[in-house]
Amino acid sequence: MASAHTHEHGDDLGKLRIAVATTIALFALEAIGGMLSGSLALLADAAHMLTDVAAAALGLWAAQIAMWQADERRTFGYGRATVLAALTNAAVLFAIVLFLIFEAVQRLRSPATPNTMLMIGIALIAIVANGSLAFVLARSASASLNLRAVLLHVMGDAAISVAVIVAALVVRFTGFVQADPIASMLAAIAVSYSAWNLIRRSLHVLMEGVPEGISMGSVNQALLSVPSVDAVHDVHVWSVGDRTIAASLHVRVPSTALVESQRIVSDVKKLLHDRFHITHATVEVECEDCGEAC
Repeated sequence: MASAHTHEHGDDLGKLRIAVATTIALFALEAIGGMLSGSLALLADAAHMLTDVAAAALGLWAAQIAMWQADERRTFGYGRATVLAALTNAAVLFAIVLFLIFEAVQRLRSPATPNTMLMIGIALIAIVANGSLAFVLARSASASLNLRAVLLHVMGDAAISVAVIVAALVVRFTGFVQADPIASMLAAIAVSYSAWNLIRRSLHVLMEGVPEGISMGSVNQALLSVPSVDAVHDVHVWSVGDRTIAASLHVRVPSTALVESQRIVSDVKKLLHDRFHITHATVEVECEDCGEAC
């Protein structure tokens, strides 16, 4: 199991390095293009891209820490570093949203005519680059909150780039210059929805909630299907990190089955692993009719 997790985190590291390099290049392009074109939407995109750089760098740092081995101070290892990074990135996204909305309101009061052709050209480059990066990250994002956080930053930037193109076309063909700040405001609101979902999921992991996709009723019912198990109680299931699910539970068996306790524990762990992808389980066997002697 450890080698599989190490391989998965190694894959994450490679993808995050690509994300850091890509976002740095796009930030430089959009910042220069925004200043030359006079587009608030493009400058907003550049500001968001700067946080993409920070998000990818933070995700890379967290993924490296997550590979550290467990020690006397962190007996479960450092896997939750990636969850903390995801939560931090989501909180930063909310701060960006507030900044973009504030800037958009200011620009609505004092509208300016941007260079629409330069806006469109740079936004198209950003969409292609962000789309390619999102494709690379999406293949692992479902299993990693850390990668999902970076992916949301990338997708948020792509959304703003689309808004830049729409705004540029509106300004070019209608002369409605307010379309530029309005587009940046709408894109910011769309990004906030994804950021909230990520915060909610990160906090759920940190509060040791039941992992998504696992029903405690289904777990209890499955445990009762193990031969010799008559009852279960004190069942807890939680996420240790991005990719590790743990459980602890008590099972009660007849006194005649105590001699098979090792087999029962093995069967319970196998069931939890095969059906619910629980990789770490602590199982205590109790005798239901042995009284205090049990």
